[in-house]
Amino acid sequence: MPYEQGDVWWGPAPHKSGPSYRPWVIVSDSSHPFAHTECIALAMTTQQHSGAIPVADDGWLEGGSDADAYISPWYTTTIKHRDFDQQQGTLAPSLVAEAVTELHRYTPAPDT
Repeated sequence: MPYEQGDVWWGPAPHKSGPSYRPWVIVSDSSHPFAHTECIALAMTTQQHSGAIPVADDGWLEGGSDADAYISPWYTTTIKHRDFDQQQGTLAPSLVAEAVTELHRYTPAPDT
């Protein structure tokens, strides 16, 4: 199964106590060095934390969420495709671009 930038998949939540799953939005593309087996993803949550990006109903190209959804651009991971469970949907490219821009705010290049 191909995994594309903007897809939202359920996968393991590594910072939860006990086994837990959460939705992840894929932000890497095919230029990732191991794109055939893994991707870079940002966590999604139903909690509106400061700095979280709200996902409106029209932000979903496919699928959606029954509850309010937010992207946490500071919560990133590399995840293996085999660890994904079920696809929740696909987000609009503009929303993914906003999330990546916010991620970069937390990871500025050092002055050289």
